[in-house]
Amino acid sequence: MTREPVKRLSPLAWVVVLFAAGLTGLVAYYFAFAGKQSEHLREWLMQNQSWAVYLLPAIGLVTITLLRVRFFRGTEGTGIPQTIAALQFEDEGERQKLLSPKILFGKIILTTLGLCSGASMGREGPTVQAGACIMYYCKRILHVPQHLAQKGLIVAGGAAGIAAAFNAPVAGIVFSIEEIGRSFDKRNVSVLLSVVIVACAVCVGFFGEYWFYGEVQLFEVTHAEWLMVPVISIGMGLLGGFFSHAIVCIFPKVMKGMLKRPIIVPLCIGLAIGFLGWLSSGQTLGTGFLEAKGMLIHGNEMDWYYAPLRLLATALTLLSGIPGGLFDPSLSAGAGFGQWFTSLAQSFEWTASVDSKIIMMIAMACFFSAVVQSPVTAVVIMVEMTDSVHATMPMLAGALIAYAISKRICTCSIYVSLAKSYFKDSCDELPR
Repeated sequence: MTREPVKRLSPLAWVVVLFAAGLTGLVAYYFAFAGKQSEHLREWLMQNQSWAVYLLPAIGLVTITLLRVRFFRGTEGTGIPQTIAALQFEDEGERQKLLSPKILFGKIILTTLGLCSGASMGREGPTVQAGACIMYYCKRILHVPQHLAQKGLIVAGGAAGIAAAFNAPVAGIVFSIEEIGRSFDKRNVSVLLSVVIVACAVCVGFFGEYWFYGEVQLFEVTHAEWLMVPVISIGMGLLGGFFSHAIVCIFPKVMKGMLKRPIIVPLCIGLAIGFLGWLSSGQTLGTGFLEAKGMLIHGNEMDWYYAPLRLLATALTLLSGIPGGLFDPSLSAGAGFGQWFTSLAQSFEWTASVDSKIIMMIAMACFFSAVVQSPVTAVVIMVEMTDSVHATMPMLAGALIAYAISKRICTCSIYVSLAKSYFKDSCDELPR
């Protein structure tokens, strides 16, 4: 039996695909730039008109919702569920509704407004959908092999979005297989790797070689830290599972209310986010990147209420449906919970010597794994963002336990559950 020859991209197609990968990197850079400018805006307002900082989420959410409902249907949410849904559609017309140039433009505009509003959101989700839109458009102007046209280009764009957002190429590839594509086709490997490398190279060209949080100096993991792994993983697994389950159950109801009352509902959610920001002196506003970096790199001690308030602000932001990611605020909340576990460990003689940075990293990986239900991505992205290879094994052990516990509570991952609103099949029928 003879094998059917594998169709390859032409030189012209490669040029177009790599150019599109570069555009994905530019979008990731732009979101990073917009995020920094939004931080400067909040700092200036805190010094001059602090009351305005706490009203920004309400103003921003109402503006975004009105624009989304009127002009940009399909841009709601993180962007990852839309990308997953687009991969499941057989009808090209339905797929194009989620990956059109209009969606790309709307995602960029609305995500910028979201970052400026101070909502508790990241930027990786919008970058994923933007990358998928850009790569999908290649198919419309080029003749590409069927395996690339159906899934390969979209998966590559999503992987590039994650990779470029965090300068984490391996994590982008792993997440594209573990969650976005939910399957692996060897025929797409060369395109997937090339697109991720180019997108990351663009960001490195602007920022220089860097670790997302910074280099975290760690030594060998001791027995005391290993003793804390099951405690952390169980706690984070339960919390992450209930968090995801709550979002999945409440989100459809909030979206229905949003369509009926596109001003009142986002206004109330925005005021609640602003109130949480006021309670935390502004710490729960924004992506959470600065707070997580302060805890990991500079050893900053956050108030005990930071982690639960950050988690609540993130839940409200997700429920509002504005374009925004889940990675940054989840990792930031995980670092805050890590300080809880550090205090707990240091109250016992046999674990008093634990390294707080290792405990925080384990908690971040466990909580992220429990929320997103992608344990390998959780560990790989933490290693790539901190250059902390020594923490790989305890993070992996904890992430797998947290994932198993979360899966018992929220049986379908949060991204796939949210993607259900775009197709008729149930999440259990999606291929793994």
